[in-house]
Amino acid sequence: MELKNIFRMEMYKNRNNKPYLLVIAILTIMTSVSTFLGIAMIEDKIASDSGVVSIMIPLIVFSALGIGVLSLLFPFHLLNVDYKNKVISLIFASGVSRIKYYFVKISATILTCFIAVLTIMFIPTVTFLLVYPELFVEIMRSIIENFTISNIVPFLLMAVCTLLAYFVTLTTAVIITKGKVSGIFLFFGFSFAVSIFQAMFYVPQIFSFDHGSINADINVAIVFSIVQIIVFALIGLNVLKNQDL
Repeated sequence: MELKNIFRMEMYKNRNNKPYLLVIAILTIMTSVSTFLGIAMIEDKIASDSGVVSIMIPLIVFSALGIGVLSLLFPFHLLNVDYKNKVISLIFASGVSRIKYYFVKISATILTCFIAVLTIMFIPTVTFLLVYPELFVEIMRSIIENFTISNIVPFLLMAVCTLLAYFVTLTTAVIITKGKVSGIFLFFGFSFAVSIFQAMFYVPQIFSFDHGSINADINVAIVFSIVQIIVFALIGLNVLKNQDL
């Protein structure tokens, strides 16, 4: 089976995941309503001492918590669904390479989660841009004045590497535990171990008061993320290739 066909199959399964589609729809409504109420209060369309505040604050809190929980449970579900449904052995028996499956699974999961975040944040973002275009222009001008390409590119690269490391580590936890709930706790353990390892390098630098430049710190973070990606990708691939399904 070709890579593109495997990818299409994964994306089809992901976009037809009704329970999580419902959760994404609810979070989209909550963030949108919070945005509308917030702007109405800022523009004095609603009095700050009205009962709307008692509605808006819980909406904002639960929206933030919901997005945080979704960022963990949604990719975990997408990664472990084949284990959970006990169809992963049939997938490999049909001739799908385990290595191809690994990379396609991560790619489809990242793309699906990215689309989910865009969906949830689309209305709030567009609303702010339409209501406060001058503020947006001012922010962009400030970014252009204070940052150069040499600053922005490393920062964006760090963000991409950090997110990729997150997904690769989570995938490895799912593979090792064969999609069981314990994979979440294993992921937390991996993340804690990585944090301790990074702190071993950062703490001496902090106490020496030699912080260096921002770019230097960003470059170190990029290197750590790349090492994390390579290490956990190799672990995940090795376990998957030798896993008895």
